[in-house]
Amino acid sequence: MDLNNEDTLDAKIRQDQLADLRAGFFVSMPISTVLSGLILTVQAISGGGSSAAIWFLVVNAINVGRLALARYQLRQTERHDDSAGTSQRLRRFGVLALMAGFAWSFLAVLTAGYTTPHAPLHLIILAGIAAGAVTYGSSYAAAAINFITPPLLITAGCLLAKGNFEGCVLAFAVLLFLGGLVRASFVGQTRFREASRLRHEAERLAAEMEASSRQDHLTGLLNRRGLEHAIGRFEATAGLFVAMLIDLDGFKSVNDTYGHRTGDELLVMIARRIEEEAPEGSTLARIGGDEFVLFFPLAGDSLSASDLASNIIAKIARSYREVASVRIGASIGIYLAESPGLTEMLLRADIALYTAKRRGRNEF
Repeated sequence: MDLNNEDTLDAKIRQDQLADLRAGFFVSMPISTVLSGLILTVQAISGGGSSAAIWFLVVNAINVGRLALARYQLRQTERHDDSAGTSQRLRRFGVLALMAGFAWSFLAVLTAGYTTPHAPLHLIILAGIAAGAVTYGSSYAAAAINFITPPLLITAGCLLAKGNFEGCVLAFAVLLFLGGLVRASFVGQTRFREASRLRHEAERLAAEMEASSRQDHLTGLLNRRGLEHAIGRFEATAGLFVAMLIDLDGFKSVNDTYGHRTGDELLVMIARRIEEEAPEGSTLARIGGDEFVLFFPLAGDSLSASDLASNIIAKIARSYREVASVRIGASIGIYLAESPGLTEMLLRADIALYTAKRRGRNEF
């Protein structure tokens, strides 16, 4: 895969991370509000309602900001697919997650260093919201880690500061818990990105296979299926359409005399010559061994179909190898249609082509 494709793929993966973060916010933010409300209630009952109320407002103001940024940034992401821009948007979520983590760190202040009677309840709530942050933010490790690290480190420090055996054991358990959550965040992000990569690569491969099924591999032109798809886009378009069925004269002699490799080279050369004469907005396809179709809407200021056919015939007549004694010509059947339909256009053009061939070489 080239660098441009790799950058595009990376941008799509990061967009998936943003989308997953957004989906997680609409679950985790209400849970955060409920848990912070429980803490506010407990603090109010124990007589610390005013400071807890300020803390509650700060926590939920940050939550609102994270939700608002999620909505805004996802709309912006739809307009930009560069990896650098998407990375910047992810970093903004990481910064807000860090702010929320410091806000939750103030539980240590509300509980006087986790020494109040309600401290175990606060520790349980903190552990739950930290685990939830990793669960709902696993697509982007930085957001989860930024949120859980400040409050859990401060909690471990407060427990160690107690100086007793029980506090040291709890502090060690908190640090183990933090380490496990950090590892889970990185593992979750790796798995999410790999799953996203596989999905986008599968979509790209499917698109390439679809495009390949519509392409003539020798000349790079459309094949019959691709031509049918291209013509289908003009179904609702009013006006006249021109279908030119171009059949080479003398091509079989080239294959018989010089081999199929020479014949293939000649077909590629002729395809390029026809492309040079094709009007703007036209569609060129190879639908058989030495049959080409040129399709285009007839514009008022465009070259007439007759003049265009003459130019193509003249150009093809010069498309032969210097080593070859067999000159190549072309016969062209032209059909002007009021509505684009591949089957009818080819049938009518084929009748015209048969008439041209009866007149001899290089006729239309």
